[in-house]
Amino acid sequence: MDGKDLRGASKQSESGRRMLVAAVEQGSGVVLGQLEIDSKTNEIPALRELGGGLDLIGRVVTADALHAQLETARCLVEDCGADYLITAVKDNQPTMLEDLRGMDFNACPSCATLDKQHGRLEQRR
Repeated sequence: MDGKDLRGASKQSESGRRMLVAAVEQGSGVVLGQLEIDSKTNEIPALRELGGGLDLIGRVVTADALHAQLETARCLVEDCGADYLITAVKDNQPTMLEDLRGMDFNACPSCATLDKQHGRLEQRR
């Protein structure tokens, strides 16, 4: 699940901006649902609202660092029956980031991939 600002759409909207939050099935690329984000809010509550309208039982929901939110996790796991995975944690969650920095990831089983796509290298662990 992720939010996107629609390029060029601001010229067609009185509010000057047009944003959507969408749920995409990663294997097939099929859009499972999308919701326009009200100009007076942001994508955090919109993602929760979208999740509530989808059948997410037994699915893994991934989201970016913006959605590293306790209420988002509670909504997706408890209300929607999904599993929840944060794909990145940044400075918006300083306590969580500090906890992660203090973990010994060498003790965990892992795998790593290195991909070159869209003109950049991505390493995932």
